Amino acid sequence: MIEREPQRHIGYLIRRAQQLHVATWARIVSTEISSPQYTILVILDQRGSASQRELGDEVDLDRSTIADLVARMERRGLLRRDRDPDDARRKTVTLTEHGRAERVRLRPLVEQVQRELVAPLSDQAHAGLRHALHGMLDLDD
Repeated sequence: MIEREPQRHIGYLIRRAQQLHVATWARIVSTEISSPQYTILVILDQRGSASQRELGDEVDLDRSTIADLVARMERRGLLRRDRDPDDARRKTVTLTEHGRAERVRLRPLVEQVQRELVAPLSDQAHAGLRHALHGMLDLDD
């Protein structure tokens, strides 16, 4: 089978897959808490706290984007920012009880998004896609 443009371009397929993910996320999980915001909830739940810079590095977002996300999440009561007592330039971010409860509430919905996105794939194709994306992004399997 010969693929026609633009379907044969990886970038086009990745963009379309991302659009599918965003639409599925909004329908199942939340229109208020985005996938990157959920990732921040998970990281803070696992680590206890992190600087905005550490969060930005871990989620792969630039300084201004992570600052905006964290500010919005703080306004919604999901997390708290405090000045680091040892470095006034550094802001330490921690999860609030409300943020932890939202993370727990959303987890099964996030897993439902995952199941729905890969439903058309065989188990082997799903594993292959995950492995290929990890390789493309230079992540550990």
